[in-house]
Amino acid sequence: MVDTPSAARGAVEGVPTELGDLCPGWFSERIGGRLVARRLGVLSDYQRGRGCLDEMTARSVTELLLVCEAQNTLAERLAVAETTARGVPGGRS
Repeated sequence: MVDTPSAARGAVEGVPTELGDLCPGWFSERIGGRLVARRLGVLSDYQRGRGCLDEMTARSVTELLLVCEAQNTLAERLAVAETTARGVPGGRS
């Protein structure tokens, strides 16, 4: 993947742009030469306490997409763990 300036993709610098299908659930913008992505959804306290973040920064589009994808995977798995911890049949409290 090639890091292209946001203006080259039709975005105005400093204005949030959706990462779209590449990384659903995140908005990104360039701030001071860095890319910042903010999660659109709300994390539970359980997810937040185990490493999920609401905001990510990166130096390139590729780095940002990889980190956001990793955060999405972590949040999904922690949601399952949280459900299990709450007493899903067969789970332990």
